[in-house]
Amino acid sequence: MSGLIISCLLALQIEGAGGCPAAAEVEGKLVPLLAPGSASVSTDRAIITEDGDGLSISLARPDGMTVARRRLPRARTCAEQAETVAVTLAVWEAQIHPEISLRLDRLADQQPAPAPNPAAAAAPPPVDREKIVARSSERPPAREILAAVGVAAAGGWQPDSVAPGGRIDATLGAAGRGWRARLSLAALGRHTVRLPPGEATWWRGYVAPGADYQLPIGRRWQLSLGAGAVLGVMTAQGSGFSVDRSSRSIDLGVETMLQIALRPGTVRPWLGVGLLTWLRRQTLDVGGQAASTVLSRVEPMLALGADFCWRP
Repeated sequence: MSGLIISCLLALQIEGAGGCPAAAEVEGKLVPLLAPGSASVSTDRAIITEDGDGLSISLARPDGMTVARRRLPRARTCAEQAETVAVTLAVWEAQIHPEISLRLDRLADQQPAPAPNPAAAAAPPPVDREKIVARSSERPPAREILAAVGVAAAGGWQPDSVAPGGRIDATLGAAGRGWRARLSLAALGRHTVRLPPGEATWWRGYVAPGADYQLPIGRRWQLSLGAGAVLGVMTAQGSGFSVDRSSRSIDLGVETMLQIALRPGTVRPWLGVGLLTWLRRQTLDVGGQAASTVLSRVEPMLALGADFCWRP
């Protein structure tokens, strides 16, 4: 593989496989075909490949899009082959770039002798400049955005206590992509624990920004695994004591959730299991007594809900 950049008149990169013609030979034949002062801001790339009975030339734009391609028969010498390739490239570049002009006298002088097959040795077919410009300006279509808001009934488990709850989830991601952003707002109802001579109850609410990764299962189902950082508030209250008190504290945690959802449609039901882990240790104490209990920092959850999806 050889490559050469022609920088004096035209920014054209020539890449050739093999040595007949070499990139330097093509350059030597191409430069005289261009009128003095011709210049281009393009960095087009010419690719020459050889096979048993001829060679193929293609011209690609800087973005990699091929705009012209031609097959040429074998010439008698490498010099004649270089002339044929140079003429082909010069005509293509003049058709694509209006600012490039050709030396027509040199173009006539450097036309190679007719090949056995006149149709194959003819000048390259005209290039539709408007079509080339339109194709070069095309961009890959933007991915559609898929938004969803979901609601679910939930339940949290603690030793000797199960509490009902609920959650609202908002998600946003590109259609067909695995990742999506998630923002959850959830609350778990009252848990109760015995603290003789009375009892204590507590509940938590939290917000959890995070992300999910979605994995399709067949045509109808989808598995999602998500995680998020948790900012929560816990409220605890005593009852049955000589003086009943309540307290409130801020806590940080992590939520993980595994969901299986019915994928097609605007409304997508799902079932999820989650694990809520609190980072700080929480203890309930009875004032003036030695009675106390340490709350579990891990709370398994089960949720059943549905997402309402739309494309903004």
